[in-house]
Amino acid sequence: MASGLGLARLSRTALAHWRPPGAEPMIVSQEKTAYALVADVDGEKARIGLAEPGRAPVDVGVVDCDSQEALIEILSRALAEAPGPILGVAIAAPGPSLNGAIKLTHAPMRLVAESIAAGLGIHRLRLVNDFTARALAVPLLDHGALESIGAGAPHRDAPAGAIGPSETGVGMSILYPDGFVGWTAAAAEGGHADLAAASDREAAVIRLLRDTYGHVSADKVLCGNGLLDVALALSTLAGAPARPDNAQALIAAAEREEPVARETFALVSAWLGAVCGNLVLTVGARSGIYIISATVLSWGRHLDRQILRRRFEAKGQMADYMRDVPLYLVNDPNCGLLGLSTLFS
Repeated sequence: MASGLGLARLSRTALAHWRPPGAEPMIVSQEKTAYALVADVDGEKARIGLAEPGRAPVDVGVVDCDSQEALIEILSRALAEAPGPILGVAIAAPGPSLNGAIKLTHAPMRLVAESIAAGLGIHRLRLVNDFTARALAVPLLDHGALESIGAGAPHRDAPAGAIGPSETGVGMSILYPDGFVGWTAAAAEGGHADLAAASDREAAVIRLLRDTYGHVSADKVLCGNGLLDVALALSTLAGAPARPDNAQALIAAAEREEPVARETFALVSAWLGAVCGNLVLTVGARSGIYIISATVLSWGRHLDRQILRRRFEAKGQMADYMRDVPLYLVNDPNCGLLGLSTLFS
């Protein structure tokens, strides 16, 4: 039966229990290799691969894909060319999974699990939020994929969180220990919660952003487009409004030590830390927060790790609670396909 539930559980054969990052998952050997067909869709492109349960695809294809019909055609070809039996199809996309469907948050594309399953002629199809998929990959990441920002180690009986600024928004998902086979991932839309100011300067920037957008959320600010909007707000406060053409232009300005560019990265680093810390407090994510984002990785050294960690912990009476919670930057932003592979035994 096709499924579009917002909850997803790591399959028993993919992962039986939490292991610290770097531990090998338990894989069930099979006489003949069977695969999950996995796809990560963003409204313009689709990343497609065949994966053994609990393992990332060896080969990943990136193709144009801007509609459900195009996706069905792409997946049909992949199924026809598969070298072994297919356990099922798993698809991730940005947006809440409601009643077996996802309307992509920043694109007109809509995916319906039942329609896709019928179009492919299959019975096992999972449709999940893209950050649900990334959260499912967290227990399978090795140490080489993680940069620790500050101290702390996972608390095995507590949830973990995944957050991912993209060019257009912020994805979020929670990984809960379920007490049975391991971990259950649930999509979250916390990126759309209000963004708070911790200083008069931050309040002034938010005021200007509010004049443009009305509601100012993490989703509006902690993304590629938001970075440029923050630079515009700061330059407006300086009396010379200018919005950089793109992130690379802003990075180049920061390399030249230009004040607006440097302050932009400092502010966004601070807000990212604050939002990650809020996620810990909201869901008790003491197994850590994992920042999974090609956008953030592209900022390189201009992501201010010290400011990020300081704001992560700056929670007043709860500062002691926060100090031993781990915070990671994941160096594999495409781990959603790995997460999808865990959905089939």
